Amino acid sequence: MYLALLHTHNLTRWLVLVTALVAIVWALQARLSGRSFEKRHRIANLVFVSSMDLQLLLGFALYFVSPLVQAGLANMSAAMADAALRFFVVEHATYMIVAVVLAHVGSVMVRRAKNDAGKHGRAILWFGLSLAVVLAGIPWNRALFPGL
Repeated sequence: MYLALLHTHNLTRWLVLVTALVAIVWALQARLSGRSFEKRHRIANLVFVSSMDLQLLLGFALYFVSPLVQAGLANMSAAMADAALRFFVVEHATYMIVAVVLAHVGSVMVRRAKNDAGKHGRAILWFGLSLAVVLAGIPWNRALFPGL
């Protein structure tokens, strides 16, 4: 189960990254051109936030079955002294929870904006912040396409 979750979680990061970029780029294009907030923008935002939720659920499941995390939790002082172990036990999870919160706050802020320019601006800001946190929290030293 561990390897299946690990590979799924690793591959799903690409879904998160692509949907974030689509939502941000479409909002940026619409904002710069003065276009209205369309159904495709709403769907892109929804798909991005939903992919973040899926990734978080996979990550939580992985957190509880990962031998690496379990070893770190068994000896937290040793985990805090080892940068690689600390990353997976504490830092990665913290980054990603913050990123999901930012995505959800952004989704609410976009819906509450009074006009189309505000919706696009808020999507750019909040989803951009979420994407930045995701990028900071990804373990880039892992295989980009596991199992291939």
